[in-house]
Amino acid sequence: MSAIGGIYSFDRGSLDESMLAALGRGLASLGPDGGRFIKSGPMAMVYRAFHTTKESRQELQPLVSASGQVLCWDGRLDNREDLIPVLGEWLRGDFTDAGIVMAAYLKFGIDFLPKIIADFGLSLWDPLSGSLILARDVIGSRDLYYHLNEREVIWSTNLSSLIEVSQVNLEVDENYIAGYLTRLPDTSQSPFKNINVVPPAHVVVIKDSDVQVRRFWGLDPDREIRYSSDAEYEEHFRHLFTDAVRCCLRSDRPVWSDLSGGLDSSSIVCIADQLVRAGKAETPLLETVSCIRDESVSSNELKFIRCVEEKIGRQGYHLPESAFPVLSPTASESSVIPNALDIFISLHKQVNKLMAEKGARVRLCGTGGDQIFNSVPSPGGVLADFLVCGKFWQLHEGLAAWSRDRNKPYLKLLWEEAITPLLSRNIQVRLKRDLTRRLPDWYDPGFVERTNFKELLLGPTDTFGFHLPSQRNQATNFLGAVRSVATGYARVLQNVELRLPILQRPLVEFMQAIPTEQRRRIGETRSLQRRALKDVLPPEILRRKGKGNPSEAVFRGLTREYTRLHSLLSDAYVARYGYVNQQGLMRALERSRYGDKRTSDLFRIISLEFWLRSLERYGPAAKSNVAVLGSPEARPAAA
Repeated sequence: MSAIGGIYSFDRGSLDESMLAALGRGLASLGPDGGRFIKSGPMAMVYRAFHTTKESRQELQPLVSASGQVLCWDGRLDNREDLIPVLGEWLRGDFTDAGIVMAAYLKFGIDFLPKIIADFGLSLWDPLSGSLILARDVIGSRDLYYHLNEREVIWSTNLSSLIEVSQVNLEVDENYIAGYLTRLPDTSQSPFKNINVVPPAHVVVIKDSDVQVRRFWGLDPDREIRYSSDAEYEEHFRHLFTDAVRCCLRSDRPVWSDLSGGLDSSSIVCIADQLVRAGKAETPLLETVSCIRDESVSSNELKFIRCVEEKIGRQGYHLPESAFPVLSPTASESSVIPNALDIFISLHKQVNKLMAEKGARVRLCGTGGDQIFNSVPSPGGVLADFLVCGKFWQLHEGLAAWSRDRNKPYLKLLWEEAITPLLSRNIQVRLKRDLTRRLPDWYDPGFVERTNFKELLLGPTDTFGFHLPSQRNQATNFLGAVRSVATGYARVLQNVELRLPILQRPLVEFMQAIPTEQRRRIGETRSLQRRALKDVLPPEILRRKGKGNPSEAVFRGLTREYTRLHSLLSDAYVARYGYVNQQGLMRALERSRYGDKRTSDLFRIISLEFWLRSLERYGPAAKSNVAVLGSPEARPAAA
C-alpha cells in the first residue's frame, strides 16, 4: 500500500515546508518506490509509492488535473472496465487507477465515491470550491488519520508520522481502549482524543475550518435477490466470489495467500489456483503461507493444509509455531496502535522477510468469512423474524427443529433467539447475566461504568435500517468484519498490501440481499459457501464443522514468558491509567499459567501494556501525559 499525507492551512498563509518535508520522511518507509509533493495555494500533498500493479508504475502522483484538482490515491480499483466507457473524454488518455478516479470526480463531483469499487484511501483538493476531501473505502482497508486545529489540518496514512509532524499533545481516548478490550473499537475512533480517523465508507469534506463527515455508501435495506432454485444462488455466488479473488490477484508480481486449512483461506487458494492456471489472473505466480501449530494438539491444522496443497499440486511455506512462538520477547515491540496481534509479531516478521526475498508485495487473507458466510451454528434471527411477522406455526416448527439440532430446551431457545433480539440493547445488557459473568474481574469498575463496557460486548448496531432481525444480524456481522479490518491490526505488522476477497463490495451486497435460509441451514453452517464450492474444495475441507483455536498456543506463551510478564505487570501502566486493578491483574496472570479459560483475553491487556509504555517514544509531551493520566488524582471519577 502506498502512503499519502498533506497539510491544508486555513489562514491562507505560507505553508511550513519543514513540516511537509518531515511528513514526507515519515512516509518514505511505507513507499519505497519514490514519490513527490505538490503545493497548491494553501494546501500541499505528499505521495510515496508502493507499486503492486503495472498501471501503478505509470502514475505520477500527486496527480494534477487540467483544472487544478490534486489527487493522492492509495488504492486498487476493481471496476475499471465498467468506469472507462462511462467516463470517456474525461479520462484524457489516462487509464491508470488514479487517472480514472480523477476523471470520475471531474464528471460526478463528490458523488463519484459510491461509483468506485475499490480498496482505497484518498485525499483530493479542489481549488475551485476551496475544499479538501478525505475518503476511505467501505471496509477501511487503508488507514487515514487527520489532526485538526484552529490553523490547519494535517493528514496521513501513517499515525506515527502524523503525531510527530503535528507535535500534538497526546491524550489516550479511554473509549477507544474500551472498544479494544471488548474485541474491536468503533471505526470512528482513534487511540487519541485529538487525532481523528476517516471512518470506512465515509467522506470528510473540509473547507476553511468547517468540517463535514458523511457516509457515502451503505447496505440497502430494500434490496432483495430472489431466485427459484438453490442452483441459481450457487451460480451467482461462484461468479461473485471468483471475480473477487480475480480482482485481488491483480499484480505484476507473485501473490501470496494465507492457508490455514479453514474454509475461507482454502476457498480463496483453490479459486486463485484455478484462475492462475487458466491464465485469467494477472499475477504470474501464486504461493501459500501457513502457520503450523506444531506444539498445539488442539489447533494443529496441518492435515487440512496438506489437503489443499495436494489439491493445487504444490506445498507452500510452512512456519512452525515452535520457531516463531507466541509472546516471544519481540512482542514488546509495540505497534503504533494497541494491537492484539503483537503477540504474533515474530511470525509476521518472518512472513515479511520471506515475501521481500521473493519479490512479493500482495497477500490475500480470508478475513470476514466468519461474519459474511455465517459460521455460527445458530438461527441467526430467523426465529425472531417469524415472531415479528406473526408466523407462529413456522416459529413453532423452527423452534422444534433448532432445539433438536442444538440440544437446547424449546422455551430457552424461544427466549434467547426469538424474544431477546427484539428488546432494546439496554434491556439486553441487563438480561444477559452472562455478560457480567464473562467480564474478567481485573477490570476497574469505574472504567467499566464510564465506557458502557458491557454494552460494547454486544457488538455494533445496524446503522442501515434493516427491517427483520435476520437482516440486522447480517448487517451487524458485516460491520463487525469492517471493525476487524479498519483497526489496522494486521496492516501495521505487514510490509505488504493485504487484500480481502470475501469483503469485496458486490459479494457483501449479494450476501446481504439473499434469503437467510441460503446462508445458514439447520445442521449446516456456511450453507451457500459449501454448496457453491463443492466441486472446488477438497472433501475434507467441505466436511469441516469448526477450526483450530490458537488459545492453547497463547496459554503456553503466557506460561513460557511468565517471569518476564510478571516483572512487566508488577507496576502496570494499564493500572496507572485506571483500566484495571493491579491485584486482580496479577491474580489473572498467575491463573493463566495453568490454562484458566477465564484469562483467555489477558493477552489483550499485555499488548495494551506494551503500547502504553511505547508512548514515551513520542518525546517529553507523551511522557508527561503518561505520568499525568496515570496519577490517581487525574482519573475521572466513576459515574
